[in-house]
Amino acid sequence: MGTLEEVSFNVVKTITVIAKKLEDSQLDDKLIKEIKKPLLDLSNYLNGVATDSYQAIIFAIIFVLSSKYENIEFRQIIGFLNINYIDALNLKNDIEKLLELNLIEIEKERRNRNKNKKSNFLFRSYSISEDVSESIYSNETYSKKGKEKLDIYEFVKIVSDNIDQRGNDQLETIEMFDIIELLEDDNDHIKSIKKVQSLLEIEDRALLYNIINDHIIGYPSSMEKTLRDIFQNPRRRMSKVREIVEKTNKMFELEFITLGESKFANDFTLNLTNNAIELFMQEDAVLFIRNKKNKNLLLNEDIAYKELFYEPNLGKEVNFITEILKVENFKKLQGRLVDNNLSKGVAVIFFGTPGTGKTETAFQISKITGRNIMIVDISQTKSMWFGESEKIIKEIFDNYRKICNASEIKPILLFNECDSILNKRQENSHSNVGQTENAIQNILLEEMEKFEGILIATTNLQKSLDAAYERRFLFKIKFENPTIEVKSRIWKSKLDWIDIDFAVKLATEFCLSGGEIDNVVRKIMMQEVLLNIRPEPSEIYSFCIDEKKLSNKNRVKIGY
Repeated sequence: MGTLEEVSFNVVKTITVIAKKLEDSQLDDKLIKEIKKPLLDLSNYLNGVATDSYQAIIFAIIFVLSSKYENIEFRQIIGFLNINYIDALNLKNDIEKLLELNLIEIEKERRNRNKNKKSNFLFRSYSISEDVSESIYSNETYSKKGKEKLDIYEFVKIVSDNIDQRGNDQLETIEMFDIIELLEDDNDHIKSIKKVQSLLEIEDRALLYNIINDHIIGYPSSMEKTLRDIFQNPRRRMSKVREIVEKTNKMFELEFITLGESKFANDFTLNLTNNAIELFMQEDAVLFIRNKKNKNLLLNEDIAYKELFYEPNLGKEVNFITEILKVENFKKLQGRLVDNNLSKGVAVIFFGTPGTGKTETAFQISKITGRNIMIVDISQTKSMWFGESEKIIKEIFDNYRKICNASEIKPILLFNECDSILNKRQENSHSNVGQTENAIQNILLEEMEKFEGILIATTNLQKSLDAAYERRFLFKIKFENPTIEVKSRIWKSKLDWIDIDFAVKLATEFCLSGGEIDNVVRKIMMQEVLLNIRPEPSEIYSFCIDEKKLSNKNRVKIGY
């Protein structure tokens, strides 16, 4: 500051004159007129402070009180002037102007406030900005400095630091929200901040900014820890937990966040969506989108080609579906269906014995037709939270529609081993579990009725399926254990070094499914790797016998 020009009047003395005249003045107009010249000098010195307001007066009082106290509470300003709280409300705009000009700042470490007090300027503490104080004490011209503009990375880091301070009891929740709102106002050049201000309340904005910061530094964002840091009030914290777990919070509607893994009932990770990343990171978004594809989306190019063998009738049905799902054929089909006011969707169910190639057939259809597969994790559709399972089912179909809209080629929606969600509805059930199961069935039936995509479901327990699904599935294809001829071809395709007679012998003597044959072949390959020799026929026989041990009628029951 020593390089700046000296001021023609003594700034400290001017401020002292103003403060001394106004102490216990109750802001009397006559007394204010008597110090018109000092107020004008101070206003000009603080370039930007209005001469027809109380801004210079408030500044002078805070400056004088700062010589005695480190932080000036607003009640001290009120006491100095000897005015009541109602009159003090008229000072709000002047205080906000001083903050905007960076002449004063809110003190951040106030640990002994009444926790029930409303968050506003009446309950803040203030101090004079350091560069202003230095200019005044040096009696040098004050060069106005605007507040430093932050980028999004610096902004969310500061917000996160304040949330940490709150978690360490250095700030109160209301106090922390005050600071974040001031940060937002000071950095309204960040367009994404202005947008979320119009969409979300401050408590959700604080949470969102913290999730963004965690995403930037690559740290998993814990819902339980973050909400505990933000909210002092346990009731408010649990209310927010419920909003998030039940996905009623507006951030889900806006597609800003998703729920990740959960170790405990109330401890999910909170993930930032690609939409939110693109909104906040702008041109840097590509650096932070860790996985642009849906985690349950299996890309066509990632599916390995596998030769499958079918019975003639089964092969004919699979080939027909494969042909109709080829891109050009499917477009023509949907056009014809629309012209005739028929449902555009194609739903297929593969049912039958385990290990007969139902899932692999779906994969190979995807491979041949050039379609990706959105695989539904059935375990994720069952939630311990009442009402949550129904929302998950709806979300599955909503996500599928979004993927369809974003894809040139419509993907396949695969419900693999769907027995637990396509099971029969329970009649006259009054239990919560029974009502939830029936609600899931109703949602599925409704979604399938209006479905416009490609759905393939697989099940081992077709007898447990509700009859209402039969009409919803256009194709119902049964997979049975392969015949001796087909099994011998499978054996020969897997072990090309055995002769056809031995392949037929294995197919004849062992009633193995395609999946079970795969298991035997894997054991053979393990022996080849470890011993560098191919097993003898007797050893292959032994592997086949071992594969059927669990299906032995005389097996020992496991359990209690």
